[in-house]
Amino acid sequence: MPGRFHVRQRYTRSDPRGLFPRVTGRPALPHNRLAAFWRPVIDLADSEVASLRLRMIRPVSTWLADPGAAPWPWFSRMGLPGVRRQVVRHAGLDPYDCADPRQLPGELRTPRWETMVAAVDGFSALGHRARTLLIFHLAQLSYHPLALRLAGPVWPDGDPERDRYVYEVARVRAGSPGHVAHALSLFDQLAGSGNPQVALAACFQGIGHALRNANDLTSARRFEERGRDLAKPPDDWHACLVFSRFHRAVALLRLTEGDPGAAASALATAKSAHDDLATAARRPHEDLATARSPHDDPASTGTDAMIVRENRRYLLELELDAETRAETRGGAGSRTVALCHELLRLDPYCVHARLRAGDGFAAAGDLARAARWYERAGELGTGAGATGWFRAAQCHDHLGDRAGAVNAMGRCLELDATAVEPRAYLAG
Repeated sequence: MPGRFHVRQRYTRSDPRGLFPRVTGRPALPHNRLAAFWRPVIDLADSEVASLRLRMIRPVSTWLADPGAAPWPWFSRMGLPGVRRQVVRHAGLDPYDCADPRQLPGELRTPRWETMVAAVDGFSALGHRARTLLIFHLAQLSYHPLALRLAGPVWPDGDPERDRYVYEVARVRAGSPGHVAHALSLFDQLAGSGNPQVALAACFQGIGHALRNANDLTSARRFEERGRDLAKPPDDWHACLVFSRFHRAVALLRLTEGDPGAAASALATAKSAHDDLATAARRPHEDLATARSPHDDPASTGTDAMIVRENRRYLLELELDAETRAETRGGAGSRTVALCHELLRLDPYCVHARLRAGDGFAAAGDLARAARWYERAGELGTGAGATGWFRAAQCHDHLGDRAGAVNAMGRCLELDATAVEPRAYLAG
């Protein structure tokens, strides 16, 4: 039965670093199909067909031009190391390929890019808020190594602004290969911060990274215990956001432990806090309970709706995870399909959303629809797109569509030349 078929998530690489070929003969930036979906990460320009995460680049870039009046960047999603380089190679935009934003030729720089370069050059003179914005901004563009070189060794000292800056550095470390242990140590220290929101945020980050990156249940449970002592009923907008994120992390921990009932309870708490967050975001400016500082009022920046959408995106992915696990136990598929559709409505141009929707359709037994969304992920390029083509090929092969499988395996190899299984499939 097609519904019983399990798609292999990843292919093996002959080189763990991957090899993302440079494509030639593609149109220049204004007329480049692939670049349209990734434009913010290429040169900080806007695009109507960019993913939700990439749309968050614009406000941070704007704040960087006037850090003194900027809010803290409470966006959660960062870029993955190396993604920008993969994008420009697959789009055939070699002149934009640079390991440091200061290496981009002057004639290719937008005003926003120049602002970022000026901040990098003047990093030593920046205050904690400006440094926080820049470190996060560089990670949005997948310049993790540069961000960590600029930051150097950091540690919290109880000062609210410095602790918030250290928290952002820790997040960049957590997303960088080989730095997870250091990041968990920083989150552990930040869990004792005098800023209750930073302390609770450090706990939910600690849970997530201990599980996903370190497979360390003991550390995750320790972060949960510390977080429960901090997770008081939220009394303002950002406290509500952090409260929702913490309980979402607890739900992930319960799922990992194999307790779907407890996971559902934690997820319900996270969703309830999210509903309060969404309601507050729709209120007029004067009704928002965010009076700690005008810098921290989401309505004053116009980014509150974006943050709400991002939070809902994470909750959807966790719900899909829970439903997918239920599928393996013979559960019904209608809820999974509904969640996939909602995810695609929320973030239709995101390669990872398309991959996740494909996973959901595959778990529900609809391999034909899964293949279509895996392929649509593949059309967006990058290593994630290569994964999409690999998964699509498996669906086609299982459905007896050998030509579709051959095409998808070949498209995977075109994006990552180190893919072992696609090469073997084509050779066979």
